[in-house]
Amino acid sequence: MSVILWRRQLSVGQPTIDDDHKHLIAYLNELDAALNAERFQPVRVAKILVKLLEYTKEHFAREERMMQAVRYPHFREHAEQHREAVRAVSELSHSFSVEPTHENAAKLYKFTADWLVRHIILQDTQLTPYVKGVWT
Repeated sequence: MSVILWRRQLSVGQPTIDDDHKHLIAYLNELDAALNAERFQPVRVAKILVKLLEYTKEHFAREERMMQAVRYPHFREHAEQHREAVRAVSELSHSFSVEPTHENAAKLYKFTADWLVRHIILQDTQLTPYVKGVWT
């Protein structure tokens, strides 16, 4: 696992969305640090996961409100991707809560980190012409 660095390709050009993405990346980096710590601490990981999942839901709601406000033409598909991601992360989080192992936490990190970066680059950046300059 490795730290995710914010880079220009991840910018949507709307400060609220970009700040949210930076916060999500920070939580993932915090999870990465916990997974790479000398001693695995399931309670530390669980606390990070709760923050990550809560913030993800807040971000998706904020982003979806903005998409609706600007009448983003691909809103339904985009929102469905959000719901699918929340379902997958919730399932992986549940697996970790039932069996709080390093392996289960690492699976959750890998899925979430891969999904988030791919989603931002491939989907969220398509929002740019619609949301750039929109303030919330």
